[in-house]
Amino acid sequence: MFKAAFWWNFALIVFFLITVSLGVTLYVFYQMNAETLMHLQELSDAQAVKNGELMVKQNELEEFKKKIDGEETKKTVQELVDDHAAVMKKYAENFTKSNQSYSSILAYLFNQMQVQNFTLDANQQDTLDLTAFNENRTKYNSIAMDSVKKHTAIFTEDKNVYAKALAEIEADLNKQKNDLDKLVKAAGTSTDSIIKKLNNDLTKTNEDIKVQMGKNIKARQQLAKNDTRVAEKPNGQIQFISAAQGKATINLGSADNIPLSASFSVYSRSETDMKNGKKKGSIQVAQITGLHSADCIVTSDNPSDPILPGDKIYSPVIGDRHFAIAGFIDMDNNGINDVEQLVKLLEANGAVVDGYQNEDKQVRRLEETTDFLIIGRRPDESAREEERMTFTNFTKAAHEFNTPQLSLDQLLQDMGVNPDRSSVIQGGVDTRPIPYTKSNYSGGDVSGLYKEDRNNSNNENE
Repeated sequence: MFKAAFWWNFALIVFFLITVSLGVTLYVFYQMNAETLMHLQELSDAQAVKNGELMVKQNELEEFKKKIDGEETKKTVQELVDDHAAVMKKYAENFTKSNQSYSSILAYLFNQMQVQNFTLDANQQDTLDLTAFNENRTKYNSIAMDSVKKHTAIFTEDKNVYAKALAEIEADLNKQKNDLDKLVKAAGTSTDSIIKKLNNDLTKTNEDIKVQMGKNIKARQQLAKNDTRVAEKPNGQIQFISAAQGKATINLGSADNIPLSASFSVYSRSETDMKNGKKKGSIQVAQITGLHSADCIVTSDNPSDPILPGDKIYSPVIGDRHFAIAGFIDMDNNGINDVEQLVKLLEANGAVVDGYQNEDKQVRRLEETTDFLIIGRRPDESAREEERMTFTNFTKAAHEFNTPQLSLDQLLQDMGVNPDRSSVIQGGVDTRPIPYTKSNYSGGDVSGLYKEDRNNSNNENE
């Protein structure tokens, strides 16, 4: 009985232990299974995210391929990479490695197109300018021909008047000679000496008449020439401008006999009359750089109407012009006579000064070939008689030769000169606001495309 109870209790204990062990094992299994399912769910969620990102990247890749090779491209990425390498080799071989890209090529082509468009616009404007100039020249030639015809008729009339007067003088002298012969014969004296004197008087009278006729001819010719001086042509044009540095390049150089420190007024490229046109600014030559090129300093400009490539330049002094100067010359309004500085300024710009007034002294004189008489301040009644007489001599000669008169202010304005100070350089007045040195001169670091276009322009001018 006792043994049966023992084994029964033992069996219960064993069953209890087995049950506890199975329970623990089952609990652990379920716990591990829950963690595994949770991990699997996390992996599934992460994979879904990666799949979404992959799909976005794939869509971006397809869009990028379409942008590179067209809307319906079927090329692989490797094929597109090969195409890119071929394009870079063909169009961007000279580019640096960092710039070998489609955007760099597009930027280069766009800049080139801009330069070509600018050149085309400039050529079109030049064509319009040439057409307008030819129209003006035709009109002015017609005016000149009418003037020549008018003055020819006046000269012919004057010639007839002189011829008639000469005939009357000769007839009168012959009559006097005959009357004198009669008187001499009646007095019984020789007439040889008297006849010789009369012949000499007649010869001198003829010479005086011829001289006067010659002066009249030259005066008429000069008047006709002045009538054609309706419009002044530009001397050249601006090729390059750096507003920030105040520098400009023009298409005139050593072959054009442009002197160093020459000054020019600047006018719009559309302006056809430099004498009466609206001035935009002024420049001064700082360095002759070639046969048809020179670097200049901008001495004045208007920010609301800036100087641009293609604008025209003009100076009344350039071109072997002859000048005379009369009156008191005060260029900088300091009350001191600046006539010597004005002479040097004109000569530094290539002009010839035929004569000038230095207070009451006359240095040389105004010639028939003088192009302009520059008028300073006229002497008033308080001036010395010699000073007034010298001024009158110049103005009287200008009237006789029909020489145009130009005020000092107008001359300086047309030349583009701003005489803020009177120090003299290169034989002329230093009007530059910034001294020209290597440190403030542009080194020419501009676009290669522009350099090529500028060189072509220089070669064409040469």
